[in-house]
Amino acid sequence: MEMERRAWLRGLWEMIKEAFCQKLQTYHLPSSSHFLPNHISGLSVIVTGATSGIGLHTARELAMAGAHVIMACRNAKAATEIADSWKQEAHDSRELHVEVMALDLLALSSVQNFAAEWDRRALPLHVLINNAGIFLMGEPQRFSGDGIEQHMQVNHLGPALLALLLLPSLLRAPSSRIINVNSVAHHCAVVDPRQWNCRIKEQKFSSIRAYGASKLAHLMFLKTLSSKLIDQRKTSIQCIAVHPGIVTTNLVPGFRRKSFWMFDPAQGARSVLFCATGGNIVDGLVKGFAYYSCNCKPARASPQASDMDACLEVWHKTIEILGLNVDYLTQVIGHTSH
Repeated sequence: MEMERRAWLRGLWEMIKEAFCQKLQTYHLPSSSHFLPNHISGLSVIVTGATSGIGLHTARELAMAGAHVIMACRNAKAATEIADSWKQEAHDSRELHVEVMALDLLALSSVQNFAAEWDRRALPLHVLINNAGIFLMGEPQRFSGDGIEQHMQVNHLGPALLALLLLPSLLRAPSSRIINVNSVAHHCAVVDPRQWNCRIKEQKFSSIRAYGASKLAHLMFLKTLSSKLIDQRKTSIQCIAVHPGIVTTNLVPGFRRKSFWMFDPAQGARSVLFCATGGNIVDGLVKGFAYYSCNCKPARASPQASDMDACLEVWHKTIEILGLNVDYLTQVIGHTSH
């Protein structure tokens, strides 16, 4: 209880600081389109949740710069209409390589189907951007059809499964990156894997803490994945969690109306694009992992993320819930090496 109280106070301070300082910290940054290098033609990039907000702007900028962009979205019809409009816009100057694949993170079977369809192509994947997320602000605890609390499934377990199943494709590329769009709200939470698929008394459930816990688990899992890849001498995959700032998006309905201190989605996409394609991102990596803030610089993550025992607990619980073999990573790397 004391640990949760300290985390809440720390997270509250971090969010207040972010709200008042993010515009000052990023005033020098160029527009999102200027974050992309000239050599991304030929890169394959999967962007989840690409029909709105940060994901839409991230996918668009990458596509316009010449990358092969896969929009992984629950609403495939909306994504197709968006992709068609981009192609029409660029018709006179160049051909865009954009496609749509259905992905619903609220159903682990959908994640498995997506990964299987992509794997059949036997192509390298250069960047996976886990952007899609939910924040059911002020709502009661809800569970997915898989029996998992919805914040934890959409914001952590679904993206974690996607990253693990796409590892063979990521390992085919000479160098690749997993980018997890995180949140400063991860400072508000303490991760307790025992609660991921257990009902909490209504008066004790907090949507902001559930959201923060899912983002913290997502960060801790990625850090552990990076460490394990390094231990297996697979350093070609860089793992980066990035906080894009406090952004007005569809994630929180009440925040769709922009306040003076908030970023618009294009501004939020800057740090994501930087982490996905920036050449000097390696300077901030420690054992293949880094946590970046909206100012495109390494930032301080929650103290719990520095506890490798806690990170390993998150890793093992994630593998258990996803129904994967405890030696899954070793098996994938061994198979890919042959």
